[in-house]
Amino acid sequence: MKKILLVFSIALVVVGCNLTHVDQDSATLKTIKIKVRAKEWLYTQQGNDDQYNNNYFYAVVNMPEITENVFDYGEVKAYAVFNRNSPTYARKHLLPYVLHVEEPTNTGDWLYFTETYDFIYGIGWAEFNFRTSDFAYEDNVNINPPAMEFDVVIIVPQD
Repeated sequence: MKKILLVFSIALVVVGCNLTHVDQDSATLKTIKIKVRAKEWLYTQQGNDDQYNNNYFYAVVNMPEITENVFDYGEVKAYAVFNRNSPTYARKHLLPYVLHVEEPTNTGDWLYFTETYDFIYGIGWAEFNFRTSDFAYEDNVNINPPAMEFDVVIIVPQD
């Protein structure tokens, strides 16, 4: 009896899932390199009243390569790229990427915080996000993220 209930429960779960399966013979892979200059980062703070509301930096780019077909049936991934031109130090990190940082201060103490790089996208656009766990940029508006480089990898399904 227990086995029958288990099989019936599994069948209900499988039937209840609305899965879409698309058979693909092949797909096209596209890699798009994106550079965000330091002055291109935007800040979510809109006014003086929301100074301490978990603000962050973002950069939006037009991505006509992300079509409705890609959005529905393809795949889009982004990587933060560091030291691209260095054979020794070049590296990529799949987003979201979290980096734990320690920095010395002028007084000999240490600051500890986390940097988070993230990525969201929609049809025709992509957005990169950057935030730090100490939110120091909320106290000092002169703090801005540096220029950053990203790779967006798009798998375009074939019709």
